[in-house]
Amino acid sequence: MIMFTDEVVDSVSVQSLWRKSRQAAQESRGCQTRAVHSAEGAVQTVSTASISTQTEQQDQETEQLLLLLQNRDEPDPPGLRDFLQRVEGLVIRELVKNAKSHAFDGLLVNSEDYSQRVSCLHCLQHPSAQEKGLHVTSVSWSCTGSVIACAYGRIDDGDWSTERSCVCTWNLDRRGLCTKQADLVIDVPTAVTALCCHPHRPALIAGGLYSGEVVVWDTSRTQDPVLAQTGMSTDSHREPVYQVAWVPLQKKGEFGVLSASPGGRVLLWTVDSDQGRFVLNAAYALVRQQVPHSSSASFKVRLRRKLKLNSF
Repeated sequence: MIMFTDEVVDSVSVQSLWRKSRQAAQESRGCQTRAVHSAEGAVQTVSTASISTQTEQQDQETEQLLLLLQNRDEPDPPGLRDFLQRVEGLVIRELVKNAKSHAFDGLLVNSEDYSQRVSCLHCLQHPSAQEKGLHVTSVSWSCTGSVIACAYGRIDDGDWSTERSCVCTWNLDRRGLCTKQADLVIDVPTAVTALCCHPHRPALIAGGLYSGEVVVWDTSRTQDPVLAQTGMSTDSHREPVYQVAWVPLQKKGEFGVLSASPGGRVLLWTVDSDQGRFVLNAAYALVRQQVPHSSSASFKVRLRRKLKLNSF
């Protein structure tokens, strides 16, 4: 049986081949920047100046006014503070609403191009009316903004006249616009003294005649454009109708025709398109003491200033 025993021998060292190879591959390099040149400089102003300004001296009246406003001990007008507090919320809401509105987006206002000159775009003529010596008695724009209606009659004839006249329309947006030829001509047996286009329906035109009648024409009907006519009756005007206007009625979307004559009568008509006639809705007359002793022309002007009306 062989027994093992401890024995001490000399140590053996093994050099690292990897470290030796790494040391052989290393190289030493050096680098240095160029010398940096620096310089010091200084500057100083040659001369100095002191400048000041002052507002113009106020005149004596302005100084007295400012002094009066500063020393004013009078109270505010009665109810002013309560009114301002009451409407403050409403005003702020409207201002906020206007600030959020896009109604004027893209609008460029150039005050430099403002000019007070008025240029003539079109000179509309109806040769037949000119040959008869008729006058332009009324003009009305269509609600579309492109069609203009013109009534012909006489303004220098104070007697009843049976001379025929007409109503002409021109579409200014038409590409082939002919200023000496109307797009539509409506023959009328008597002079037309007043004209008014419908505010929402561009085909309807209300007119007042020298005979005292009120007519509504429908320009979309080429054969018979007369939609309704009052005729001569006890309810109608007995003098020339010098003013007609479309007015809204109580029923939403419906309009009536208001007509006025120099005799002081103001009549409100509703249009019955099915039967082609007018229905008298209301009648008014001026107070006798308010009727001026003047000509028909000046009376028409006063009538348009909304004098007091009483039902009769």
